[in-house]
Amino acid sequence: MASRHLDISCGKCGEFILRYRKDGSGQLIRLYLDKIQEPKSLAGLKSKNKKSQVPSLLCPECNLQIGHPMEHEKSRLAYRMIKGTFKKSSV
Repeated sequence: MASRHLDISCGKCGEFILRYRKDGSGQLIRLYLDKIQEPKSLAGLKSKNKKSQVPSLLCPECNLQIGHPMEHEKSRLAYRMIKGTFKKSSV
């Protein structure tokens, strides 16, 4: 399956958070930092190499926590998404 772009917004206030390139089908459980397209402030996180350097994913409007920083398979940084705190829509 080809990749698709998703807009992720806050589940509480509806504020746009980021645009993400998702590969494959299935639920959105992790957001890999290297696949975040916008905004530039979040897309720039792909240069980080330690989980401790990555801030929590928060809504810029209401400060709701959307995701926790994590390392997947000991090398790939991502956000573990908190179910029910975000909405996704295809672009």
